[in-house]
Amino acid sequence: MKIIFLQDLFAHQHLGGGELHDAVVVEYFKRRGLLYEAKNTYDVTADYVLDNIDKVWFISNFVALKNVCKALLANYCKYIIYEHDYKFLKNRNPIEYPNFVAPDETHKYNFSFYQNAEAVMCLSKFHRKIFDDNLGLSNIDNINCSMWSDSDLELMQDLNSFAKNGKNAIIESPNPIKKTAETVAFCQKQNIPFELIRADDHHTFLKILAQYQRLIFQSGHPEPTPRIAVEAKMLNCDFMSQKNLIGVAHEDWFHLNGKALIEEIRAMRDSACLKLENLLL
Repeated sequence: MKIIFLQDLFAHQHLGGGELHDAVVVEYFKRRGLLYEAKNTYDVTADYVLDNIDKVWFISNFVALKNVCKALLANYCKYIIYEHDYKFLKNRNPIEYPNFVAPDETHKYNFSFYQNAEAVMCLSKFHRKIFDDNLGLSNIDNINCSMWSDSDLELMQDLNSFAKNGKNAIIESPNPIKKTAETVAFCQKQNIPFELIRADDHHTFLKILAQYQRLIFQSGHPEPTPRIAVEAKMLNCDFMSQKNLIGVAHEDWFHLNGKALIEEIRAMRDSACLKLENLLL
């Protein structure tokens, strides 16, 4: 068995949460001697699919994957969809629908691609419920966490003993997904003092965040497993957000903090990687 790992962008091309998560899975497949190729979806052609029907396919973000390639994969290949958001909707965001459920099939997208997958792997119970409620397929499953490398977990363990400054932090970002303006407005309305924090690289950001008592975070969509929520708690920071939109807030382990959470995340990561491997066998 050899695995072709498809992703719109990898971590060396775009340093987002999904890409950082996927980098851990790519490295696991490499260590296990299972990875045939990690390939950008926009480089996949119909001929490439047909030349590799003997492989198993691990498909992460696939916005750039051509429809003809999705059809060929659905008809000829064994594949898992490793879902990071909600690509059964064209706008990938179910927040506008009551209970996050689209009213009818005209709002849905990619149904047959999900239906023919060996598994559709969601990232949390909360994430999976939204897929179950909208698609009603029997092949939907979930892990219970995002993933971090050992080196990242070791860094956060080193940082989680930092003395706290008693202050509230808000992520400063021009990216509208980060909802900086909305979070600032919320704090101002509630008379909550805050400081904006930012850094040019992720590890530096974690070192800054580790000094704060609380991270205040707003979301504009139901977050499957927001990494920053888990990172804040691994750093022994309080985390304040809209619980109804934060997938990990519904997990049994979310009460943990610091070293106990780091060890739980490590164990869940190892279990999730083994689960993914077994699904592909």
